Amino acid sequence: MSWRFKVCSVEEAKWIDEEAGRRGIDHSLLMEDAGTAVFNLVHRVYGVYGRKYLVVAGTGNNGGDALVAARRIYAYGGSVKIHIVGDPEKYREPARKNYEIIVKMGVPLKITRSESDLLELEKDLEWSDIVIVGLIGIGLKGEVTGITRQVIEAINKSGKPVVSIDIPSGIDGNNGLVRGVAVKSTYTVTFGLPKIGNILYPGYYYCGKLFVSRLSYPPDLLGSEKIKVELNTPVKLPERVKWGHKGSFGKLLVVAGARYYYGAPYYSSYSFLKAGGGYSRLVAPRSVIPIIASRCSEVVYHPVEETEDGTLSLRSYSQIMSIIEEYGVDIVVVGPGTSLNQETQELILKLVESIDKPLIIDGDGITALSKNPGILRNRRAPTILTPHPIEFTRLTNVQFSELRENPVGIVSRVARELNSYIVLKGAHSVIVYPDGRVFINMTGNPGMAKAGMGDVLNGVIAAMYGIGLRDIGEAVRMGVLIHGLAGDLVAQDIGEDGVTPDNVLEYLPRAVRILREKPEYIIEKYMPEEI
Repeated sequence: MSWRFKVCSVEEAKWIDEEAGRRGIDHSLLMEDAGTAVFNLVHRVYGVYGRKYLVVAGTGNNGGDALVAARRIYAYGGSVKIHIVGDPEKYREPARKNYEIIVKMGVPLKITRSESDLLELEKDLEWSDIVIVGLIGIGLKGEVTGITRQVIEAINKSGKPVVSIDIPSGIDGNNGLVRGVAVKSTYTVTFGLPKIGNILYPGYYYCGKLFVSRLSYPPDLLGSEKIKVELNTPVKLPERVKWGHKGSFGKLLVVAGARYYYGAPYYSSYSFLKAGGGYSRLVAPRSVIPIIASRCSEVVYHPVEETEDGTLSLRSYSQIMSIIEEYGVDIVVVGPGTSLNQETQELILKLVESIDKPLIIDGDGITALSKNPGILRNRRAPTILTPHPIEFTRLTNVQFSELRENPVGIVSRVARELNSYIVLKGAHSVIVYPDGRVFINMTGNPGMAKAGMGDVLNGVIAAMYGIGLRDIGEAVRMGVLIHGLAGDLVAQDIGEDGVTPDNVLEYLPRAVRILREKPEYIIEKYMPEEI
């Protein structure tokens, strides 16, 4: 079982183009391929003969692709009208050649440069059945303004089905951000590889259903190891040994909880068992344990000394280290719901420095770590950090606005600097290895944006390691994938609004079963379709 779906930056897309050109695959061939791919999609989805298509083209290569699609539709018997937004004199080869062909063929064509021209566009939008948009591609620079902005707003207002070319006009290809305004698409056909902006939100939302056409690019360029980002696809899980015992499937220790923080330790420790792990132990303040134990009897509890605030005391350090040694713990989770108590934060830093096991640090553990993140560099065992964006900025002193502009690049840099695996949690979480490899996760839904959901994730990642994924990166990836898949299964049954950490816990076994028995379901449901 091996699936790989690479994702590229704008710069990498241009590099692929240049390398292809050096091999004789020129832009005219790629433009013909691109326009034909769009034609193939609309023919497959909507049909062509008897349909009315409005093609809205810019004056760059994205517009040239749109003109090829218009020509193919026209030749196939579809009704086509073209609006070129801007000055056609700006076309360069090979887009210029396609513009000249369109003119000679007599395809109805109008130039849109002013608000008065916009009235004609609005009439043709009303006339059309389907709109094809190739206004601005990955060459977008700055915010969309002027007549182009007005055209996009008119297209969105029309309510017509929209097919976008390569990336919805107005979406930044490197981060998925909307630059002022963007085309809300029904379908998007991207070329060569999906761009990061096609995959990260909000760009992914604006794409509608995403298709990929490889055009005539050589496979070795599209699969180049220079391209470090790919989609998080299934990895084969180890078989559960028939004669195994609870120790065969991993031993987890969770160090978590504080007075009034009962959910985080519960979810982190129990989700390990629900996702297939064998033996789960929880260290928590003495007064907290009875409350959690009354809810979950499957976890083994270790009550320890606590501060006056009801948080983990620094005096518990030796006891925690002894538990790890005595019980042969395989992997440790530190930090969920431990509070910001200064003594407790000191304890966490001391544990992070001392524990010689794979370590997942989350929640208040990341806040503690922000005081001295450098201690991670010297850890011999793997470290996994699972911050949401605000926790990440706290850890790194990177501004939130900077992170939004370059999430993949910044998290990659930090993962290398801290010698850690990082899961930047959010819609389409970004998973980064210390060696710079990046995986974007496609499972999950907005209903999972609730307190406690990240705590469930901790236990699932640990479970993947416990059941035998000894490549820690694969364990992290599959933990994130299964966690999101369980949330999607819940949403499918009860609706997104009702998704809670409790019912995600209950659906974890189903998600693991799908990954074991029908991984192709994940490919079919979540990966872009090739055309």
